[in-house]
Amino acid sequence: MEVNLLIGDEWDFVYVPSSGLSGGMVILWRNKIAEYSVIDYSSQVVIVDLKVPNKFLWRIATVYGSIYVQKRKELWDMLNKYSVEDVPMVIGGDFNCILAKEDKIGGRRFLFSQGPRNMKNCLMENDLHEVGFIDPKYTWCNNKSSGARILERLDRYFINFKAMSSSQRLVVRHLARIASDHYQIILNILDSFPQVKRNIKFEDCWVSYKASFAAVKKEWSRNYQGDSSQVLNKNFQKSLKSLFYWSKAKLKDLNKLKEDLMVEILELQNKEPTYGILSEFDCWKHKNKVN
Repeated sequence: MEVNLLIGDEWDFVYVPSSGLSGGMVILWRNKIAEYSVIDYSSQVVIVDLKVPNKFLWRIATVYGSIYVQKRKELWDMLNKYSVEDVPMVIGGDFNCILAKEDKIGGRRFLFSQGPRNMKNCLMENDLHEVGFIDPKYTWCNNKSSGARILERLDRYFINFKAMSSSQRLVVRHLARIASDHYQIILNILDSFPQVKRNIKFEDCWVSYKASFAAVKKEWSRNYQGDSSQVLNKNFQKSLKSLFYWSKAKLKDLNKLKEDLMVEILELQNKEPTYGILSEFDCWKHKNKVN
């Protein structure tokens, strides 16, 4: 019940609880669009079959790898056990492991030690290939400055050959890092999901804008035919619809501002590997130099 209050009853979920302040995974899906069947799970991976009715079936493994090499062997064993060839498969998440020196900046010199070897062997044995990505290369930062700063590509998506040959278009995006030390990564499998018809509901926040009163006044000034109850009902319907489209236009402007800010953040974070952490003065200086 508490979860439904947070995310709504259109969503189902499966979760692995955290251990103190570390670990933990939550997977959510819209129950009107897709069906999930949990195959197996551990503290490091949740393996499910995702089925979109009348369209396709994919096997998906969501990973949160341990920081310990020996513990990560359990992860590779589970992936070996449940990897498939005849069904498209996606494996993605935080592997807490890198595969090459190009995957990091700063910190200790990279060595192709037991951890990277185990990961590489698992990928090769199951014919898994990395999906290309857009935007910042490194997906994790220790949030330190100068010589203590470390950036690594810990978060990735891999797919099997069946997924590579699928008609679905696969695109990975690394989003801006705001509060976390990790970038969010998104794999788009579908170009678009079927639209779900929704009822328009009145939003309390609308009354905080004076412009909303003008939208309502305009609708109530119209002359509708019918008895009193029919006219009243029509006024309510038209006012609600007018408010809805007015709010969409308002939010469109706010979303445009948000997108512009995210682009600026990404531009600055793309320069982090070269210039290190950027202070407010550095950002101002860079902006004026570009202009």
